[in-house]
Amino acid sequence: MARLLLENVTKIYDRDIYAARNVSFTVKPKEFTVLVGPSGCGKTTTLRLIAGLEELTSGKIYIDDKLVNEMSPRDRDVAMVFQNYALYPHMNVYDNMAFGLRMRKHPKEEIKHRVVGTAEILSIEDLLHRKPRQLSGGQRQRVALGRSIVRNPKIFLFDEPLSNLDAKLRVQMRAELARLHKKLQATIVYVTHDQVEAMTLGQKIVVLKDGEVQQVADPITLYKKPINKFVAGFMGSPPMNFIKGKIKKVNKNVGFHSVGLTLQLNNNYNKFSNRSVIIGIRPTDFSTTRGSQIEITIDVIEPMGNELFVHGRCGDIMISARVPEDTSPRVGKPFFLKINPDRMYIFDEKTEKALK
Repeated sequence: MARLLLENVTKIYDRDIYAARNVSFTVKPKEFTVLVGPSGCGKTTTLRLIAGLEELTSGKIYIDDKLVNEMSPRDRDVAMVFQNYALYPHMNVYDNMAFGLRMRKHPKEEIKHRVVGTAEILSIEDLLHRKPRQLSGGQRQRVALGRSIVRNPKIFLFDEPLSNLDAKLRVQMRAELARLHKKLQATIVYVTHDQVEAMTLGQKIVVLKDGEVQQVADPITLYKKPINKFVAGFMGSPPMNFIKGKIKKVNKNVGFHSVGLTLQLNNNYNKFSNRSVIIGIRPTDFSTTRGSQIEITIDVIEPMGNELFVHGRCGDIMISARVPEDTSPRVGKPFFLKINPDRMYIFDEKTEKALK
């Protein structure tokens, strides 16, 4: 499988509208890399630039150390799976999967061997004579995957392939994709706006915002060591709580002070004294045993089975937290949380970069 390298890839539409700005990252052979970010961040544009479906404004794209900027999509030897499946409605499953091989003049017996073998991998061998209209959403997705797999390309490109499926089927297909990657040992670049999908599938994740790369790392590093406030807030569900304020040292005590909220910090925060910051606290990181206690008024309770997510206000500050099911919070009533200073994230208020 191929190695992919992007160097300062930029795409500008019309007048200074950047769809991608100096995007740089590497995908190793056999690696599953996910491009993630909100709508309009440039992830699909970047994927289309790799495929050759969009023309670069500047930058370089290499596949196996070969510059492909001027290559046609056909010559790049990549396979793309689209969000809408893009199956031919008048063809059955077999012909949909075989179409690309026929266009490349592969022998008939080889086409049959590849299509049948791929159908067995995807457990759709009983569907080969059906038309797309006779298939469920999950089955259509498998056919779209199969059409790419039979080609045995250097790189697979996936553009939000699970977004049209219901929640339960998305979970099943995520597991299927992970299993397929392990079996095929394929180089994959996968686009999604779903951070849970990114965390569960990606060996490497590229976080994009406004056409720019924010951070490239493995899922655990992104979650535990976000480089800035955007990455911290985007990775994780429910999203991180953010509170603006200032770190102050009074006598020998270091604390975080905001409107209606004061948190006692340990002395490690002394070096940020008198600095305007934003602290971040994940809903799952509130402590029941240690830290500064705060009082919130609960607005919403989300039962999740063996745990609850509560959403409330501390003055004008919105707080979301995970709490045990036996804590019995009530809407409109006060509720006490403890914030563990060792599980806080601190960002500079102006640059929004993480402070270490």
